[in-house]
Amino acid sequence: MNTTLNQKMEVKLKTEVKKIRTKEHGNIRLRQRSNGYEEPPESQHPEQNRYLKRNCYIISLPTYAALVVLIIGLLLFWSVYALHYRLPTPLSLKDIESHPERFIAERALNHLRQLASYGSKPVGSYENEVLAVEFLTREISFIMQQANPEQKISFDIQKCAGSFFLAYKPYGCTNYYSQVQNVVVKLSSSTNSSSSLLINCHFDSAPTSPGASDDGLNCAVMLEVLEILSRSKTPLKHNVIFLFNGAEEGLLQASHGFITQHKWAHDVKAFINLEACGAGGREVLFQAGPNHPWLVQMYGDSVPYPHGVVVAEDLFQSGLIPSDTDFRIFRDFGKVPGLDFAHAMNGYVYHTSYDNLHAIPTGTIQHTGDNLLALTKHIASSDVLSNSQKHAAGRIVYFDVLGLFMVRYSEIAGIILNVFIVALSIFTISKNVLAIKSVPGLDHAGYLKLLLLGCGIPALGWFLAFISVLLVAVILDLFSSSMSWFTRPFLVFSLYYCPVLVCCMLFPVLLQNCMNEESPLVPGLQGWLYVNGVQCLWTILLLAGTISGIRSTFIFMLVVLFPTLTSFVLSFSHWGNNPRMWLTVYLPSTLPSVIFILYQTVMAFGVFIPITGRIGPVKNPDIIIGIFAALLCILSTSCMTPLIILVKRPWRVVAGASALHLLTLLAVILTPLGSPYSANPSAPSPQRIYVFHTERIFHDILGHVQSQDSGYWLVNVDRHSPGSVWSQIPEVAGAQSVGSEYEELVGGLPIFSPRVLQIIENTHWIPASAPVFHHPTDLELISEQNTSQTTTRLAFQIRGPDHMNILLAPSVKLINWSFDAEVTESGYEWQNKPVYLINYVQGLPGTPFEFWIDLEVTKGPPVVRVDIAAIGHYINSHEYMSEEFKKFLRKYPDWAHVTAWATAFKAWKF
Repeated sequence: MNTTLNQKMEVKLKTEVKKIRTKEHGNIRLRQRSNGYEEPPESQHPEQNRYLKRNCYIISLPTYAALVVLIIGLLLFWSVYALHYRLPTPLSLKDIESHPERFIAERALNHLRQLASYGSKPVGSYENEVLAVEFLTREISFIMQQANPEQKISFDIQKCAGSFFLAYKPYGCTNYYSQVQNVVVKLSSSTNSSSSLLINCHFDSAPTSPGASDDGLNCAVMLEVLEILSRSKTPLKHNVIFLFNGAEEGLLQASHGFITQHKWAHDVKAFINLEACGAGGREVLFQAGPNHPWLVQMYGDSVPYPHGVVVAEDLFQSGLIPSDTDFRIFRDFGKVPGLDFAHAMNGYVYHTSYDNLHAIPTGTIQHTGDNLLALTKHIASSDVLSNSQKHAAGRIVYFDVLGLFMVRYSEIAGIILNVFIVALSIFTISKNVLAIKSVPGLDHAGYLKLLLLGCGIPALGWFLAFISVLLVAVILDLFSSSMSWFTRPFLVFSLYYCPVLVCCMLFPVLLQNCMNEESPLVPGLQGWLYVNGVQCLWTILLLAGTISGIRSTFIFMLVVLFPTLTSFVLSFSHWGNNPRMWLTVYLPSTLPSVIFILYQTVMAFGVFIPITGRIGPVKNPDIIIGIFAALLCILSTSCMTPLIILVKRPWRVVAGASALHLLTLLAVILTPLGSPYSANPSAPSPQRIYVFHTERIFHDILGHVQSQDSGYWLVNVDRHSPGSVWSQIPEVAGAQSVGSEYEELVGGLPIFSPRVLQIIENTHWIPASAPVFHHPTDLELISEQNTSQTTTRLAFQIRGPDHMNILLAPSVKLINWSFDAEVTESGYEWQNKPVYLINYVQGLPGTPFEFWIDLEVTKGPPVVRVDIAAIGHYINSHEYMSEEFKKFLRKYPDWAHVTAWATAFKAWKF
């Protein structure tokens, strides 16, 4: 009987609610516009009045509330920006006496100033092989003289040769090196330990760059750390090896020479690699292990300024960042675990003449030095180093919180944590939606509709947001206005964040306007529903990422964690069924994850915006930045954007964001605001230009010259090359596109890296007079013999500069060769034949480059067994740059950074 009575009361209550909403809807809307919050109208039925007052609040906010939220967001952004770029106060020479065991930045700066003064230091140059080595030898000798008698220091200069295969994707190469140098120092332990910690940097630099940050800064830091440790009264428990390697930029040769050949290499149990792809800022931990979580644990326990995130590791190892480090060599060829650090901010100066002392704050040196000193002491004093392989325990999830401390936990613990949070999130969402289900006027079908609306409306907005940024990227590219944010990163907000925000706000507003007058789902309840729907979407993504084994999904975990815990607590309070109070408590709980996402946003754009200037002409960089912007914007605002329905005039907010976006879009396309490059000496953002003055000679099977020509080869490394200088340089405007169809091996073009093969068809050629070489590149067949009935051995000698590439395209099977590395195809094909790419680098002068290959013997008339090309790169021979070539280079505008040298391409058939 009670059940029947309750059912009758519920039906009567629902009917009464509909009548009241129909009758007094206009009055409700009027009161919404005049007041901030307004309760529904009174009903003559007491039960109904209590329900409406408690559960169906109509929440209405003034329009300027959206502006307040924006201002708060900007304040939070600038706060985390300041935190991201904060640096410690550098110590000077006058602080030595009061801080005898502290890292002294000024002393390291003096080392860096001397090393950078030598200018560009490519492998094989006098600056690298003589001046830099002499400087390091002199400074290390002084440190050894001043060392505490308790410390035992050994010193060695290694000259090494060898070869190995670099499995780059999609095209790899065989690396052959000769007479490259390593300067190595060993600080021995007090216990004659057989375990060593290796610390590595490189002192060579890219052509045209003094390499102050890449990697002179880290050389200077290592010298200072060596000096401090050497003066300590107490030796460390394990050895510390300081490796100053002299050949990294030529594709990681010197580190390979050390880890595979040096007498101290077999004692290395862990390593720290110090690199740079920018200048200034804080060094970031972006690779660890593999499968040695104890290294990250020790890093987090010891350093005063932790900075690292596993997302960077996932992105770097995905190949999205066009760089590599010695970490690969120690990991793959030494089978040693380690940590990889890099200065990644201000990547505009990377491998340019702007990588000088002016780009490096002294606080950066102090930051790196303090961290390295603390980490070195901790690892070298640890028992773990004695048997590091015993502590291999899988992968680790790690991230720093505003640079204040490091969070790290095992991948297994991460899976358990993620699954628990998923379960808790599902529980809270279910409880909240069930509370909404109790609204009068909702039947079972209405409840299911709520579930679909709560998830579907935000998901539709997200989908449209990604479509919108792709559309904007395509439009900008069509009008040759891509990369407008390259010099002005703030444009990312109005170009990409604004359309994302509009798309995420659009559907809730449209649905609100289309809402049936009799619907019991008032705006407050809709907002409550949407934030639960957003939480549900992130929970689904968290579960999917966890199942896929993606460690970076910890970001989704953080987005879900804090709102879930808050919702869980609210579900057991009297506020749990009150939308106004629930939202008032729930929304501030999202602040921790919002702050963390903003912190990652500063780093993401700080790293990736400069990188877009060297990803090649094929990829549209606006698509990359647009997708990053959409993802980061949704991560940080997804709980707020659906609540636009609570604002009195939501269309004004939508229109304002749309207007800002459209005005910026037009300004970028029609005005100089869209110019991507800058020659500002204090904050340069140059376009990278690569030009090679090339002589090409092709021989037939008899060794006679079949054809020859010469010209300038333009390698385009960003979206605007070469069109950005058409108006200034007529020769470039008339340059011939190389295309994908060519008769000669790799088009007869002097490739200098396997990565260039990916963009070779997008390069250009300008006919010009030939360079004059007093020491030309030449190949000679010195012997040919049958080593068996099925094998012919061809032996060659090549003379040329200290940087060369050899291309082999055999028509028969290549069985063996003289290189230590196994016979491995590059992955590139020409005329259906595999191409083998050998990269040759020579440090000190030595004997001519000789090698042999074994080819399969074929029956029948003589045919071309192998096509061979020898490419000479005269990087260190500036005298071969003709006056005509120099005159051509001077035509480039000041915002263009030009890297150029003379090259020779010569091809033979055997």
